[in-house]
Amino acid sequence: MITTIALSASLALSGSPAHVATKPVTFQGFTLQVPAQWNVKKEGADLRVITGACSARAAECKSFLLGGPQEVKYASEGSAYRPGQPYHPSSGVTECVPVKKYYSGQATRVRTSTAAFGTGQRARFTEWKVSCNGSKLNVASYTQRVWYVKAKKVIVVDHWKTPGLGAILGKAVWK
Repeated sequence: MITTIALSASLALSGSPAHVATKPVTFQGFTLQVPAQWNVKKEGADLRVITGACSARAAECKSFLLGGPQEVKYASEGSAYRPGQPYHPSSGVTECVPVKKYYSGQATRVRTSTAAFGTGQRARFTEWKVSCNGSKLNVASYTQRVWYVKAKKVIVVDHWKTPGLGAILGKAVWK
Protein backbone atom coordinates (compact mmCIF):
# COMPACT_ATOMS: atom_id res chain seq x y z
CA MET A 1 0.00 0.00 0.00
CA ILE A 2 2.78 2.46 0.92
CA THR A 3 4.68 1.57 -2.28
CA THR A 4 1.53 2.19 -4.32
CA ILE A 5 1.01 5.57 -2.65
CA ALA A 6 4.66 6.54 -3.23
CA LEU A 7 4.48 5.53 -6.90
CA SER A 8 1.20 7.41 -7.34
CA ALA A 9 2.71 10.50 -5.72
CA SER A 10 5.77 10.22 -7.95
CA LEU A 11 3.59 9.96 -11.06
CA ALA A 12 1.46 12.89 -9.96
CA LEU A 13 4.48 15.11 -9.34
CA SER A 14 6.67 14.12 -12.28
CA GLY A 15 4.30 12.65 -14.85
CA SER A 16 6.52 9.58 -15.19
CA PRO A 17 7.22 6.38 -13.29
CA ALA A 18 9.49 6.60 -10.27
CA HIS A 19 12.03 4.13 -11.68
CA VAL A 20 12.51 5.19 -15.30
CA ALA A 21 15.91 4.02 -16.58
CA THR A 22 18.19 6.97 -17.24
CA LYS A 23 21.62 7.61 -18.63
CA PRO A 24 24.02 10.52 -18.14
CA VAL A 25 24.68 13.15 -20.80
CA THR A 26 27.69 15.35 -20.04
CA PHE A 27 28.22 18.69 -21.78
CA GLN A 28 30.15 21.91 -21.01
CA GLY A 29 30.78 21.06 -17.35
CA PHE A 30 27.37 19.68 -16.40
CA THR A 31 25.68 16.29 -16.49
CA LEU A 32 22.00 15.58 -17.13
CA GLN A 33 20.17 12.35 -16.42
CA VAL A 34 17.93 11.68 -19.43
CA PRO A 35 15.67 8.72 -20.26
CA ALA A 36 17.77 5.80 -21.48
CA GLN A 37 15.86 5.54 -24.77
CA TRP A 38 16.91 9.06 -25.84
CA ASN A 39 19.88 9.22 -28.22
CA VAL A 40 22.69 11.75 -28.29
CA LYS A 41 24.15 13.01 -31.55
CA LYS A 42 27.25 15.22 -31.77
CA GLU A 43 26.79 18.34 -33.94
CA GLY A 44 30.19 20.01 -34.13
CA ALA A 45 30.98 21.13 -30.58
CA ASP A 46 27.31 20.83 -29.57
CA LEU A 47 24.95 17.96 -28.80
CA ARG A 48 21.48 17.15 -30.09
CA VAL A 49 19.46 14.90 -27.80
CA ILE A 50 16.95 12.94 -29.90
CA THR A 51 13.84 12.39 -27.78
CA GLY A 52 11.40 10.87 -30.25
CA ALA A 53 10.46 10.10 -33.81
CA CYS A 54 11.94 11.58 -36.96
CA SER A 55 9.32 12.54 -39.55
CA ALA A 56 10.08 13.19 -43.22
CA ARG A 57 7.67 16.14 -42.94
CA ALA A 58 9.63 17.85 -40.14
CA ALA A 59 12.82 19.91 -40.40
CA GLU A 60 14.34 18.05 -37.44
CA CYS A 61 13.71 14.98 -35.30
CA LYS A 62 11.96 15.44 -31.97
CA SER A 63 14.94 16.66 -29.97
CA PHE A 64 16.61 19.51 -28.16
CA LEU A 65 19.97 21.20 -28.67
CA LEU A 66 22.67 21.60 -26.02
CA GLY A 67 24.81 24.49 -27.24
CA GLY A 68 28.04 25.89 -25.85
CA PRO A 69 30.02 29.11 -26.37
CA GLN A 70 30.13 28.85 -30.19
CA GLU A 71 26.37 28.31 -30.38
CA VAL A 72 25.81 31.29 -28.06
CA LYS A 73 28.20 33.40 -30.18
CA TYR A 74 26.19 32.82 -33.38
CA ALA A 75 22.66 32.25 -32.05
CA SER A 76 21.03 35.41 -33.38
CA GLU A 77 21.36 35.76 -37.14
CA GLY A 78 25.10 35.10 -36.99
CA SER A 79 25.61 37.35 -33.96
CA ALA A 80 25.66 36.65 -30.22
CA TYR A 81 22.50 35.37 -28.56
CA ARG A 82 20.15 38.14 -27.51
CA PRO A 83 17.82 37.10 -24.67
CA GLY A 84 15.02 39.35 -25.97
CA GLN A 85 15.05 37.60 -29.36
CA PRO A 86 14.21 34.04 -30.38
CA TYR A 87 17.02 31.61 -31.16
CA HIS A 88 17.71 32.06 -34.88
CA PRO A 89 21.33 31.33 -35.86
CA SER A 90 20.73 31.70 -39.61
CA SER A 91 20.76 35.08 -41.30
CA GLY A 92 18.30 33.68 -43.85
CA VAL A 93 14.90 32.09 -43.87
CA THR A 94 14.63 28.81 -41.93
CA GLU A 95 12.32 25.86 -42.37
CA CYS A 96 9.31 25.48 -40.12
CA VAL A 97 10.30 22.80 -37.60
CA PRO A 98 7.16 20.60 -37.67
CA VAL A 99 6.36 21.12 -41.37
CA LYS A 100 9.52 21.86 -43.37
CA LYS A 101 7.67 22.77 -46.57
CA TYR A 102 6.87 26.09 -44.85
CA TYR A 103 9.17 28.71 -43.40
CA SER A 104 9.40 29.96 -39.84
CA GLY A 105 7.82 33.37 -39.55
CA GLN A 106 6.76 35.73 -36.79
CA ALA A 107 7.82 34.82 -33.25
CA THR A 108 5.81 36.08 -30.29
CA ARG A 109 7.18 35.88 -26.77
CA VAL A 110 4.86 33.87 -24.54
CA ARG A 111 6.78 34.18 -21.29
CA THR A 112 10.17 34.85 -19.74
CA SER A 113 11.32 33.73 -16.31
CA THR A 114 14.29 32.51 -14.33
CA ALA A 115 14.68 28.74 -14.02
CA ALA A 116 16.94 26.47 -12.01
CA PHE A 117 19.68 24.83 -14.07
CA GLY A 118 21.26 22.54 -11.52
CA THR A 119 22.56 23.51 -8.12
CA GLY A 120 23.82 27.09 -8.00
CA GLN A 121 23.00 28.02 -11.60
CA ARG A 122 20.06 29.95 -12.97
CA ALA A 123 18.94 30.14 -16.59
CA ARG A 124 16.90 32.75 -18.33
CA PHE A 125 13.97 30.81 -19.73
CA THR A 126 12.02 32.21 -22.67
CA GLU A 127 9.17 30.59 -24.54
CA TRP A 128 8.22 31.75 -28.04
CA LYS A 129 5.26 30.90 -30.29
CA VAL A 130 6.62 30.72 -33.85
CA SER A 131 4.19 30.87 -36.77
CA CYS A 132 4.92 29.20 -40.08
CA ASN A 133 4.17 31.01 -43.28
CA GLY A 134 2.69 29.16 -46.21
CA SER A 135 0.25 30.07 -48.94
CA LYS A 136 -2.31 30.53 -46.14
CA LEU A 137 -1.75 32.36 -42.88
CA ASN A 138 -1.21 30.32 -39.72
CA VAL A 139 -0.80 26.98 -41.51
CA ALA A 140 1.41 25.66 -38.74
CA SER A 141 3.22 26.86 -35.64
CA TYR A 142 5.50 25.56 -32.94
CA THR A 143 6.82 26.53 -29.54
CA GLN A 144 10.49 27.38 -29.09
CA ARG A 145 11.78 27.12 -25.53
CA VAL A 146 15.22 28.50 -24.69
CA TRP A 147 17.23 28.15 -21.47
CA TYR A 148 20.28 30.43 -21.41
CA VAL A 149 22.94 30.24 -18.70
CA LYS A 150 24.94 33.40 -19.38
CA ALA A 151 27.65 32.72 -16.77
CA LYS A 152 28.48 29.35 -18.39
CA LYS A 153 27.75 30.32 -22.03
CA VAL A 154 25.29 27.47 -22.40
CA ILE A 155 22.06 27.51 -24.37
CA VAL A 156 19.38 24.80 -24.59
CA VAL A 157 16.89 25.08 -27.46
CA ASP A 158 13.76 22.91 -27.60
CA HIS A 159 11.30 23.12 -30.51
CA TRP A 160 9.15 20.18 -29.41
CA LYS A 161 7.99 21.07 -25.86
CA THR A 162 9.89 18.01 -24.64
CA PRO A 163 7.98 16.70 -21.61
CA GLY A 164 9.97 16.99 -18.38
CA LEU A 165 12.90 18.89 -19.93
CA GLY A 166 12.67 21.78 -17.46
CA ALA A 167 12.83 19.33 -14.53
CA ILE A 168 15.78 17.47 -16.12
CA LEU A 169 17.69 20.75 -16.57
CA GLY A 170 16.78 21.79 -13.02
CA LYS A 171 18.58 18.66 -11.74
CA ALA A 172 21.77 19.22 -13.77
CA VAL A 173 24.95 18.50 -11.84
CA TRP A 174 27.83 20.92 -12.41
CA LYS A 175 31.45 19.94 -11.89
